Amino acid sequence: MKRSVTNLALALCLSPLLMQCAAEKDVRGLDMRVRTADTKIAEMENVVTAMKNQRGSQAELANQLDQLKSRLLQLEARVEEKNIQARKLQEEQAALKQTTNSQLEQLRSQVAELTGKITGVNAQVASVSDDFSRIQETRAKEAADRATSAAKAAEEARKKADSASSGPRTIEPEQTKKKPGKNEEASKHEETAKPAAEKTESQAPETNTSDTLYNKGLAAYKANKYKDAYNAFSNYLEKNRTAPLAPNARFWLGECLFQQKEFELAILEYQKVIADYPKSNKAPAALYKQGQAFEKLSEKETAKIVYNKLLADYPKSEQVEMTQKRLKALK
Repeated sequence: MKRSVTNLALALCLSPLLMQCAAEKDVRGLDMRVRTADTKIAEMENVVTAMKNQRGSQAELANQLDQLKSRLLQLEARVEEKNIQARKLQEEQAALKQTTNSQLEQLRSQVAELTGKITGVNAQVASVSDDFSRIQETRAKEAADRATSAAKAAEEARKKADSASSGPRTIEPEQTKKKPGKNEEASKHEETAKPAAEKTESQAPETNTSDTLYNKGLAAYKANKYKDAYNAFSNYLEKNRTAPLAPNARFWLGECLFQQKEFELAILEYQKVIADYPKSNKAPAALYKQGQAFEKLSEKETAKIVYNKLLADYPKSEQVEMTQKRLKALK
């Protein structure tokens, strides 16, 4: 193409000379050729420009294709990485599931084993509880038997003491006959006054009311004269077994024995209050003091039984709070 341009330029430069030599017809023909050459040159330039533009577009397309390929490779790499992670996660989940199932089986086996052991322990505890209850009942019965025996012995001793304190009656010898006079009259007056005094003395207890005997015993108890109080309450009960104050008097008998550390006898008296007067307000008090008496005898388990009976039979009594404290102290 450079050569054509050069030839064209040379022809143009030589055209004046040729024009002078050549004929007009030749000039016209040459002009036509030049124009044709110019047209072809322009067309060729357009083709070259188009080819250049096309080459640029192709290069740009190639560049874009390269970028797309690079992105596709990156995406493929990411997808492969995700697939690897997914497979790894699935493997881990499968291993975890297997481990979890194995642990669950072990736990189920352990739970079944523990359940069997608990059942066995519960059976043993029930057996021990039954044995313990029988032992407690036996101890309570033995304590009650001892208290009964002691009460009988005390009653016999009291009767012997009462008979010994009364003593034999003395019989005065008959007086020798004397002459009638002042001395004889005085003697007769003394003999007539003596039966009257005896009659007055025998009637003295009948003048004492039941409340007087009860108050006498209560006053003696407050004065720490427990034996005198015991005798007074005993006398009251002999004459007033069905009186309203009978359960109170029976309770105070137990208190007198308790203060004298006759705990077994006190337990027996308290039991009479509980058995004979269960609806009296002294019944829960007797139960509470009975429990304390068993504690004094080192029968703590029996005391617990008594305290629990109080809570069960008299849940609204004023002794409940004290009983609960004693149960906590005995644990």
